[in-house]
Amino acid sequence: MLQVGACSALGLGLPHWLANTSAASDAGAQAKSVILLWLWGGPSHHETWDPKPNAPVDVRGSYSPIPTATPGTQICELLPLTAQRTEKFAIVRSMAHEMKDHNQAGTVALTGNKNGSRASGGIPVPGRVRPSMGSLVSYLTRDNTPTGWPSYTVVGPNCKVSGADLRGQLAGSLGPAHDPFRIQSFDFERGFELPSALQPLGDLPTRRLQDRGQLLADLDAWQRRAETNGAVDRLDDLRQQALGMLTAPETKKALRVEDEREQLRDRYGRTAFGQNCILGRRLIEADVPFVQLNWSGDAEDEQQGGDGGWDLHYRLFERMQDRYCPIFDRAFSALLDDLDSRGLLETTLVLAMGEFGRSPKISSIGGREHWPSGYSVVAAGGGIPGGKVVGATTNDGGYPATTPIHPVDVIATTTEKLGLDRVALFEQDVAVLGTPIEALQS
Repeated sequence: MLQVGACSALGLGLPHWLANTSAASDAGAQAKSVILLWLWGGPSHHETWDPKPNAPVDVRGSYSPIPTATPGTQICELLPLTAQRTEKFAIVRSMAHEMKDHNQAGTVALTGNKNGSRASGGIPVPGRVRPSMGSLVSYLTRDNTPTGWPSYTVVGPNCKVSGADLRGQLAGSLGPAHDPFRIQSFDFERGFELPSALQPLGDLPTRRLQDRGQLLADLDAWQRRAETNGAVDRLDDLRQQALGMLTAPETKKALRVEDEREQLRDRYGRTAFGQNCILGRRLIEADVPFVQLNWSGDAEDEQQGGDGGWDLHYRLFERMQDRYCPIFDRAFSALLDDLDSRGLLETTLVLAMGEFGRSPKISSIGGREHWPSGYSVVAAGGGIPGGKVVGATTNDGGYPATTPIHPVDVIATTTEKLGLDRVALFEQDVAVLGTPIEALQS
């Protein structure tokens, strides 16, 4: 019998997998939308979700664990606000895959598959790059998205490392209509703006836009992409998507984070990531199914020529304490509280993850190296049982001590929580062959 992907480890053949997947989608949606906090660069799980206080000093590092709102669960002292809210989320501590390079690991994390991934300066892995998780959701919700916004919206820069774009950010064979619509990160002078290609059109009266559809020809960037990919049949979808954005009154309104109370903006943190998280919540209110908030464009931090990614090969401890964890702790905890107070957390799946974790052993220059063999992902809302810790790593945090969970299983869990039919992806040859994480079922 044919065995596929993660199903093989469970002894499930393809027919059983199809039946189980179909049954899961028929069970009904627990979530309506997703916010993915994409922590590009690889955050250290040792200094966040999975501290090892009993390990040798060259493994446990400089910080101690602290108690949380969940009895028996501890996380790193650098996340004090988040520690008070563990009843709202689950920690998956036994994540693992095999790709140590940023670009390859990022492809695996966002698509669930290593096909087409390419290490910096290397030769691509054989096969076609699969669509990103957001593109899959966009495709599967294409007939029932009641919004002027594209169903897959990214806030923040395009992700790259060493000058190469991260593969797996786009829709691939699903077509450019399901590529992410990108809004650049919050700017402290200009706030949030529509992409420049839409700006001239966005200032025209709605009536003129509706009467003069030919103005959509100005969206040549989208059109050229579609033609280059041979997806001319998708041009009408793109035009309709653009026209919907330009004529929907909610479009620019959603970008106006300055309409929020000053106290709330302070609560999220007056940082680009904090204000991006506010926009993420506003997009959820505008019924966007999948919102991805990119921490940075480059995986590497500023001292390595990047723009602030989590790739901390040296001086990790002081920078986690002074910058990375305080920004994340404030924004993440505020996002959970804000969604919850508005009745949105119950129907919004929030994921916080990078492409891998960091090595158990601290380097001679005070950092940790890339480590995909054991790391953590956090999930909240959308039917996720709060206060849970799923899986465990070995005493040094290096490897799963329980059943490993692959990124494709996170994607499978996401589609299940949304009540989407993954079987439909077989028709496009982009099947997600993971298994929903059983411990995250409510």
